[in-house]
Amino acid sequence: METHIHMDKQAGHPRNGGRVTAIVSAYNEAPRLGAVLQVLATYPGFREIIVIDDGSTDGTREAAEKWGVRVARNETNRGKGYSMSRGVTLAQSDIIFFSDADITGLTHETIDLILAPVLEGVADMAIGMTDRKWYLVHEMLAFVPLLGGERAVTKSLWQKVPEYYKQHFRIEVALNFFSMYYGKGYRYNVLPGVTQTIKEEKYGFWQGFLARIKMYYNVFSAQVRLNIRHTPRIVREGRGLGLLALYGAVGTVLGLVVFIAIYFGPVAFVRYLFEEKLRDPTAYLAHALLNFARFTATDHLALIGLLIFISSISIFLLTRKNLGYLLYSFLYKFKNGRKR
Repeated sequence: METHIHMDKQAGHPRNGGRVTAIVSAYNEAPRLGAVLQVLATYPGFREIIVIDDGSTDGTREAAEKWGVRVARNETNRGKGYSMSRGVTLAQSDIIFFSDADITGLTHETIDLILAPVLEGVADMAIGMTDRKWYLVHEMLAFVPLLGGERAVTKSLWQKVPEYYKQHFRIEVALNFFSMYYGKGYRYNVLPGVTQTIKEEKYGFWQGFLARIKMYYNVFSAQVRLNIRHTPRIVREGRGLGLLALYGAVGTVLGLVVFIAIYFGPVAFVRYLFEEKLRDPTAYLAHALLNFARFTATDHLALIGLLIFISSISIFLLTRKNLGYLLYSFLYKFKNGRKR
């Protein structure tokens, strides 16, 4: 229920023609919210600023109203995704700038940096990251999603995301996914000088730690669901062909290994590879391979190796171009964000 709204008096800035609405979701952020609104309220490029008070009990709504912005309140704590969605429903602009209520170091230059790719139409979303460590993990392990409360999003992208993901902390990973597969992709940057108050500091160690675990569960369970239910058909098929290409590559190598074994002598080759294992009577696989080498005729081994090699290399040559789908789309970097 919207209990109180203040209409802001800002006009759209010529740079973007009033195309941008700023939205801040806040839960018990009265001590920190003012510092964020001071920056947002003096930025000349916003058509309006909307604060969603997510059922706070510490005067967050009153802290927001001091800045003459639009304020809507959830009667109970509904979570980040719900509050963001409510803000988008109220927004009059076609581009949304989301900001967390607990950050420090935000500047007009930072806002410009985040908004630029979306205003220029080169991406549906741009993400500003305050956590450099999380960014580095993403660079090393691409399936780790980019998380950041400071982001610019087109309303059209937001509307593509199913309602299920507009709850709790599922929303950020869902926006990443839908911009990547169903939009123009996204851009991202680590924001210099911008920091965020961690949950353990706001709520105490144990309560904050449990809140963090819940957040990570929301994020990664949403990512699994997204990949299973919403990956485009062409990408799913590409992944299947990519796995087939990988099978072909492994089989080709296996066929070559059989020929190498024949060249050096099957028994000698197995003894060389599994010298230590063969001393262990419980190493059943090594002993089975040795017995196979002893009792299988060389011409039979050659035929087996030839069949494996020809079939595998044929599969690999026919499907090798699809390895890109397997390596990039599965690792969450198919048409995804690039640093600007």
